[in-house]
Amino acid sequence: MGIGRSLAHECARRKMNLAIVALPGIELEKTAAEISEKYDVEVRYFGIDLTANDAPQKVLNWCHEQNIKVSFLINNAGIAGAKSFEESSPGYSDVRILLNIRALVLLTSFFLPELKKCRGAKILNLGSISGYYAIPYKSVYAASKAFVVSFSKSLASELRNSGIQVSVVCPNGVTSNTTSAARISTHKFLGKLVSIDTEKLARFTLDKVEKGKEVIIPLVANRILLFVTRFVPEKLLINMSGKEFRKELKYQEL
Repeated sequence: MGIGRSLAHECARRKMNLAIVALPGIELEKTAAEISEKYDVEVRYFGIDLTANDAPQKVLNWCHEQNIKVSFLINNAGIAGAKSFEESSPGYSDVRILLNIRALVLLTSFFLPELKKCRGAKILNLGSISGYYAIPYKSVYAASKAFVVSFSKSLASELRNSGIQVSVVCPNGVTSNTTSAARISTHKFLGKLVSIDTEKLARFTLDKVEKGKEVIIPLVANRILLFVTRFVPEKLLINMSGKEFRKELKYQEL
């Protein structure tokens, strides 16, 4: 189960009505129907590729047409992967920039006026612990998540007196599909120690959001990792990361 799907299920379990935006297809329709039936909440869905230039504006337009009032914006869409930058196509890098950064920023910008109309409005951005490190073979992905972490913290400060809460969740490995599980398995015991499944991630994240937490780091192991690595020389840390993440290259994404 993907992160977005698990977050949708968890929101519905907490009796939130949903407007799901994802790539078009039968999977989106099935997920919407399944959630609506299981939790007795209203679920509407819109299929669109968020990397398209006008996609964020179309999402806003669709919400207006459907008379959907958004009080909780979850920017979950993103794409990971491991690949040598030198061997990456421009399209490989571009899709990560468009989806992980551009779509998130524009959706947030477009929906801010709507959120300000709702008491207790919230924004949740999906970051990554990768956003705290420079990671060889994940150069564009890690940089995109560093942007998400920085953007979220900055926005949280700007909006502190607006009534809108901004949170960012930064998991490490997430077993969201067979490819991610395979990549995590290449790190053996360390991979198991710092990874989490999507259902646990969704529950933990929403619990923390409800408590007003701005930066959310799932698992004690990851919080310890972040603390300890502050004392490791950056060059050594990058070299260690390169050796570790080179293992993932056989599980490349386009």
